[in-house]
Amino acid sequence: MPKFNVLKSGVNEALIASTQQKVERYMGILFHDYEIVKIDDFYTFSFGSITVTVQVLPWHSEDVLVKVYSYLGDESAELTAEMRDELLRLNATIPFGSFGITFEKQAVFSYSLAGANLDLNEFEAAVQMVAKTADEYDETVRARELVA
Repeated sequence: MPKFNVLKSGVNEALIASTQQKVERYMGILFHDYEIVKIDDFYTFSFGSITVTVQVLPWHSEDVLVKVYSYLGDESAELTAEMRDELLRLNATIPFGSFGITFEKQAVFSYSLAGANLDLNEFEAAVQMVAKTADEYDETVRARELVA
């Protein structure tokens, strides 16, 4: 039997609320008020050609996820199979975060963190990684999209 605790199902509403407050505080440290758009429990900001979204989500009874993500390309166009494969292969070389393909066949770059002990350093690293990587590959994806 492993020494770590097995994840327990359930939603910890108090932890979600405290992590959302922490994320809001960190967003205030990293950005000017006019750079952030907050709608419900989503925080977004623009970086280059992309929009980055930060969201706190339930995970299990003792922790929550802080998900930082950005869609690449245009939602009205479909990626070529070659571009999808190339993005997924890049996951083997990127140290944090990963590319994915949505059910709508749109590319996304995301980075998830455990929220219970979230600190500014790791939050800032996640935000920077998503912003830099998504912006860098957005132009490549746009150039290779094939209209559906």
